[in-house]
Amino acid sequence: MCVCSFFLFFYPKLFLAAVRRVGRDPGPAIFSPLIKKAKDLAFLEKKGGLASLEKIGSGGCGEVYKAELPGQNGRMISIKKIVGPPMDAAALIEEDSMLLNKKMRQIQSEMLLNKKMRQIQSEINTVGQIRHRNLHPLLAHVTRPDCHLLYILNDVSQGRRELDWLARHRIALGLACGLEYLHMHHCPRIIHRDLNPVNVLLDDDIEARISGFGFARAIPDAHTHITTSNVVGTVEYIAPEYLQMLTLTEKCDIYFGALLAGLVMGKLPSDKFFQHTNEMSFVKWMRNVMASENPKRAIDSKLVGNGCEEQMLLVLKIACFCTLEDPNERPNSKDVRRMLSQIQH
Repeated sequence: MCVCSFFLFFYPKLFLAAVRRVGRDPGPAIFSPLIKKAKDLAFLEKKGGLASLEKIGSGGCGEVYKAELPGQNGRMISIKKIVGPPMDAAALIEEDSMLLNKKMRQIQSEMLLNKKMRQIQSEINTVGQIRHRNLHPLLAHVTRPDCHLLYILNDVSQGRRELDWLARHRIALGLACGLEYLHMHHCPRIIHRDLNPVNVLLDDDIEARISGFGFARAIPDAHTHITTSNVVGTVEYIAPEYLQMLTLTEKCDIYFGALLAGLVMGKLPSDKFFQHTNEMSFVKWMRNVMASENPKRAIDSKLVGNGCEEQMLLVLKIACFCTLEDPNERPNSKDVRRMLSQIQH
């Protein structure tokens, strides 16, 4: 079985000046015995940096490189460099900022940056303690100036394979189990914020591992929600209330019903198919088909005729519940896991 693991590096370019003024470098935070000391990460500083490594993929949020982890008997890793949205270095109330002179605005901006940096590093440290079979474990993170986030992951096969219905259901159930752990069994609760196909890795046993915790947020027990200053994530998989109101709850992650639907339908929101329908929304198309006289036409044609159509329709119904407009009407992660686990093959 392929053991899934990764490093997460936090690289806030806009925080660099503030860090230098503070005058201390906390060094790497290490969460796994695979990394025994900071020197084990020195290979990233060699001439050429990431540009000297083999690039194996890229997407809207960054690039992925392949490398060998020194001293680990040829263990291959993938380095994912995340290009996050620029942070607002002067998050001041406009009227107040006009009354401050340039120096005072600079000081206040640095204070805000330091506060934000402490918050994010605290959240990364929280994620570093997560251990669950359906969650991709964090090994380490360090501060650097050249990008926002950098993941280093075990190399995952880039090959494609056909997934039968049993494998797809196993993936769906694994995702629900991982979310249940984050939302209900971990303290503090964690919202992933970017659950999409790119952030779902599969091991050799087709066990789903949720990865991509660069945008994850921890919610204190006393809070029902948190409000953010900007939206991050993959638009097609973002819950509407977060997109419109910047309000985060666990129900934003439950919108992963769009991902569940993709497993059954064999389609992605970005497919050209949805550019030639009256309903441009992936989720809206699914809901309309499910409400029609022939809901089976939503099922991936590769799976039709396998005798499991009723099981697949049940998963699509769960996906419909998870993508309801009103977050209060969506099930929680425990309920989703229970519904998926009750589907018998």
